[in-house]
Amino acid sequence: MTSACSSGRACHAISNVVLDVATALLREHADKNGMLRLADAERILALIGRGTMSLDGAFKVQQERCQIVHSRPKGNVGARSNPFQRLMVRPFESLLAGDTAVFPRPYLVNYFVFVERALADDHAPIDQDCRAIIQALLVVYGNNLTWDHFYSDPRTLRLLHRALRILVHTLCTQEGTRLWNGLLSRPVAGQPPLPPERIEQVRNLLLETHRGLSAA
Repeated sequence: MTSACSSGRACHAISNVVLDVATALLREHADKNGMLRLADAERILALIGRGTMSLDGAFKVQQERCQIVHSRPKGNVGARSNPFQRLMVRPFESLLAGDTAVFPRPYLVNYFVFVERALADDHAPIDQDCRAIIQALLVVYGNNLTWDHFYSDPRTLRLLHRALRILVHTLCTQEGTRLWNGLLSRPVAGQPPLPPERIEQVRNLLLETHRGLSAA
C-alpha cells in the first residue's frame, strides 16, 4: 500500500510493502510449527533484495506519485506578487512566522515606510530591477518559478546587498536611527507598539545579512 508523497510517510509506506512481502514469503516457507531455518530466511531476504514483481509495481506507483507531488510549484511567484517587498523582508522572514511572531505582519507597513524613505531615489530602480529578475526567471522556470529560485539567484543577492547597504548606512546615522525607532514603534491596526527589543532584532538581522553579503 503506497501513500501520497506529501503525507511525509511515503518512505515508511514503501518499507511496509517490503516487510509485507518478506513476511508473506517467510510464512510460506515456514514448517507446520511456524519455524524456519536461518539459512532459508537469509535466502528469502536475498531474493527480495534482488527485486520481486510485487515490489517493482509498488515502487513504480510510489515513484509516480512522488514525481507528481514534487513537480508541483511550491511557494510559486504569483502575478500579483511584489518581489521588492519580498526581498526586503527576506533577512528577517523567520520573525514573521507563527501566531506568536516576533514581528507580526501588520507592522510591516511601518517597516516599508522606513525602507521607502531610506532608499529615496534608489527605491524605484531597485523595485524595477526586482521585477526584471522575476521576468528573466519566468523565461527559465515558467509557472514552476518559486521564491526560492528568486532568492538564490546571484542577481537577487547583489540587489539585496545594494539595498541593504543603503539601509545600513541610514541606520548608522543619528537621523536614521531616530527615523527607524520612530516608525517601527508606531502602533498599527489597533495593536500596541512593538517592544524595543523586537525592533532591535529586526535591525540586527538587517545588519547581519548585510555583513554576510559583504563578506561573500
